[in-house]
Amino acid sequence: MSRVFRAGLALVCAFLLAGAALAQPREVGGKGTLFPTGGRTQMQCFPTGAATVPEICGNFEVRWTLSALMGEPIANFGLVWSLTGVRLLVDKRTQFYKVESLPAPVGKAARTSELMLYGLGLFIGENGAILAIDVDTGAPARPDGKVSFNVPGSPDWGRFIINGGSALDHRGNLAYGQNGWCADKGRSYLTPAQARDEMRRSVKLTHLVVCPRTSANPGHLEGALQAHCEASPQAAWCDKKPEKPEKPDMRYGDALDKVTDKPAVQRKHAQLVDAFRRDAEATCAREMAPVQACLRKSCPDAAGPSEAACKSMPNRPARMLGPLLTRSDSGPCNARCQREREEAREEARRERERENEAFRGLVAAWDAQWSGLASECEENRQARAAQNQCFQASERQCNPTGLTARSCLDRRMVHAPTEAAAEAVQARETADRMRADQRPKFLD
Repeated sequence: MSRVFRAGLALVCAFLLAGAALAQPREVGGKGTLFPTGGRTQMQCFPTGAATVPEICGNFEVRWTLSALMGEPIANFGLVWSLTGVRLLVDKRTQFYKVESLPAPVGKAARTSELMLYGLGLFIGENGAILAIDVDTGAPARPDGKVSFNVPGSPDWGRFIINGGSALDHRGNLAYGQNGWCADKGRSYLTPAQARDEMRRSVKLTHLVVCPRTSANPGHLEGALQAHCEASPQAAWCDKKPEKPEKPDMRYGDALDKVTDKPAVQRKHAQLVDAFRRDAEATCAREMAPVQACLRKSCPDAAGPSEAACKSMPNRPARMLGPLLTRSDSGPCNARCQREREEAREEARRERERENEAFRGLVAAWDAQWSGLASECEENRQARAAQNQCFQASERQCNPTGLTARSCLDRRMVHAPTEAAAEAVQARETADRMRADQRPKFLD
């Protein structure tokens, strides 16, 4: 084989390989792994709602895949996490314990904890705007290093990529930063065409926002703690039992003592804490009022139709896809068969014309009734997105301390009434009733 022939053959092969590469369809979406804001090693605690185990803490990651199937978006998210420690209630205060420091049966029970994570995956859009996609990791996952079970979801294109969060939180106050993005109500989304364009650009999720819907379950940990305290009552997290029984307090009467009064004390404690919380929320609302007023002044609400009016608008008529496969009539056929085929084709053509005419009528009727409102709603969504960006830009000026309703409430609830205070109030009220019952009563 001559040198010239070999060179020509190599050039032809190179052109064929380049053409094959260009002929491959461009992939949409993307895949990767999301970590907390602090990175892979950042520990995060999740509230459980349990009294004795208020929080479980650990490291986690979310593995994600975005793609398209038959023209529809596909999103799948899986959670992998490990348990680092737990917060236990000790002397009416929470204290952190590493899993390794717990007794073996308690640590084993702690590893039955489960976590369901809901959040937002953030990425930068084509024009530099912050966009987000809902993250749902599926079934509850244990801290065993396995990916949570999940079924890929296929949302509508019009409710797939979020381009603006709600301006208000669930209490009706202004939502700062990314807090409003977690609220379903009041969101704004990219149009289906814009969402498809973003997916074609190969979406790369870069940040994870954990939303309040995230839930944690301590599993069998509470039962294991109770069993351990029964066997070893002197453990650090066990309520200390007095060595000698207390003498009965005569103020409670012959049939009542402190043990039987325990439910009443707990109810009184709940009432005191609830009243204290209401006062704290009112005080925090007054503290937040100047911040909200500053943000409202810097970023006024956009005029336009309400969100309820936009959501009540029906979708524009869309043509349904026909069957993927149709019958072929190219086989052998006589003259009669040919006539029947021609008649069938003509009838099918007339049926398509009738369907097209009916569809055009539906579209025209929708445009006549709703096109104006649809345009106003689209402008209003863009205005809300711009307002949300304005809130983020103005937050440093209007809220230099980073005050939030949650942080304000947490700071004040530290001073909430304790159960000992509730017991004192209960004892005082009981003593007052006893004195009132012992007053002499005279007949008229």
